[in-house]
Parts: sequence; structure tokens; C-alpha cells
Amino acid sequence: EPDTTCGGSIFNHDHVYFVHPITKQRLLIASYWGAGLRIVDVSEPPMIADPFGISWPPEVGRWMGCPSADDGWYGPDGGGHANMTPEEWLDSEQGNDNIHYAVPYEHLVCNGISEYVPQAEWPSDCGSGPDDPGDGVNWRHYTIIAPEYGSNPSHTGFLWTIDTTDPAKPFLVSKWRLPGEGTLANGSKHPQHYIPGGYIFSPHNGDTGVNGHVYWTHYHAGSWVTDHGHIWEEIVWENGVPEPDRGFQAIEQLAPTHTIGYYLPAGPDWIDDPATALGYDMADCWASCMIPFDWGLQYDPRGFVMISEMVSGIYVVQFDEDFDPRYNYPAMWSIEASED
Repeated sequence: EPDTTCGGSIFNHDHVYFVHPITKQRLLIASYWGAGLRIVDVSEPPMIADPFGISWPPEVGRWMGCPSADDGWYGPDGGGHANMTPEEWLDSEQGNDNIHYAVPYEHLVCNGISEYVPQAEWPSDCGSGPDDPGDGVNWRHYTIIAPEYGSNPSHTGFLWTIDTTDPAKPFLVSKWRLPGEGTLANGSKHPQHYIPGGYIFSPHNGDTGVNGHVYWTHYHAGSWVTDHGHIWEEIVWENGVPEPDRGFQAIEQLAPTHTIGYYLPAGPDWIDDPATALGYDMADCWASCMIPFDWGLQYDPRGFVMISEMVSGIYVVQFDEDFDPRYNYPAMWSIEASED
């Protein structure tokens, strides 16, 4: 609905489908540019064409930085926004607006672990799991959203961590940007990395691993790994205890998102002069004359990340910390040997 966008542009971009691990709803996580994050329940899609929208799947939740209703969760006193004015939320030079990609966790996270970790290794505050009467609240579900900027003189944009444990009451719990600061053409420092002529450091596509890890491509800045697994424990709550029913209004200080590392594709290292040999200058210089230009990314639960670099190809990067033991496939050669 246009009246729920704070005046932002309504531009649906990338969407991700998943089954919510608590509610079991089949949800569509939709990136809607200035209209922010939209959560749509597609559990029971209409069986016949409905051009008038009478039986379209309902929106069950949303998140933008500004209030988008007169009252309730999205009203000025509600927890489903970040107390921004519409002007602040739609100001890309502050790292806002332009929500281009969103990716939900497929599982719950508690103090740096997931349900895939053996229970004997769980921290004590994770109790017996999400249904624990005392500690179940510490098992959280997150959705990560990010903007895209083709140009921006002041910012490269945030990764926003939205708590979607209750998809009808999403709220902001953490923000992350590329670490460090920028350098302007005159040599002076800029408090943010920005997007100078020709180079783009914007977020683009992302994926989630296990135990709170997130992967994201950032165009010419390469691909980055961040840890969101301890957010719930590191939030500073106004009253000293978690109050998810109040959402953002109960938070005195957002939790940090921790940087784990990054990878910068550099072209084939077995070619002496890959720029000349592969004809980088024959491509569209908006992207391809400068390496790296990381576009797509996919997490492989066997402990790898597949990174699509626009010119030089697909990079398979090993990251043992995110090996998922459920996918411990034996090498094919060992299977064949045993059959012989």
C-alpha cells in the first residue's frame, strides 16, 4: 500500500522464499527499495487468477526505518522501525533506502550456535532449545537486508539485521558497514567508505551460513563474511532484560555485527597478464574493467562459498568454519573404491 512506504519508491527487486522455523509459514521475503522489507505469507496462494487482488497472499510484516502507520507496531511508538523521519529513511547518503536484497536464516540462532550443533555443545543460556520455558526466547530468527547504490558520494550502505522471530513483529537489532573510512580525491578522510567515480562498493547479493554467519558481495570491495550469531546477547536493553514485544523501542544500543573476513578475487593467477589476455577492456567498464566486481554469491553447506566475479569467472572459496555436518558427503573416489 502506498501509504505504508513513507513516500519511498515502490520497486520490488529480489525475493527469497523460505519456511519459517517457528511459525512454519511459507513466507516470501521481498526487497522493495524505498518501501523496505516486506514479508508475505504465501502458504495458501490463490488457486485461480485474481487480477483484482481480492485473494492475494497477505503481507504479515514489514520493516523500514520510519514509522509507516498511525499506531500499533508500525506507528510512532511501535517497535517496528528505527525512529527515523521519512526524510532520513529515504536519504541514501546516510546509508538508507534502496533495499535491494534480503535473505532470511533457514534456522534459529542462539549465542553463536544453531540447532545443527550437537546439544552437548550448546551454551547454558540456550536451555533445551527454542521450546525451553525459560531460555527459549534466546533462540532468534534473523533476516538480513541491504541496499544497492550505483553511485553515492557519501556511503556504501548498511547490512541491516532484522529480528524476524515473530514475522508479524520484525525489528532492527544490528547494523554493519564496510570497516574503515574513505579517502577523498584531495587526500582528506571521509568517515564512510563512499563510491568514487568508477568504483562501486555497494552491497549486492548475500546468503546465510550456519551459527549466525552471513556472506555478502560488495562489488569492487569483494565478498565479506560477518557474524550475527551473538547479536541477542550483545544488545543493550533499556531495562536490562530482553523485551522483544517492545522491539526497537526497548533497545538502548544496537548490538554489533562482527567482521570475520573477506575475499578479493584477483583474476586467474596462472596468467601473467590476465587484463590483456582476457580482454577486460572489451567489457562494460561500469563493472568489468576493474577486478574484483563481485555480483552473486551462494553458500555451500560443505564449507564453501561460490562467488560470481563479473569478468574472471566463478570462485570457490573454502571456509571450514561454516561446514555443516549434515552434508558430510564422502568423496566419490572412496565410494567407488569400496564398491570395487
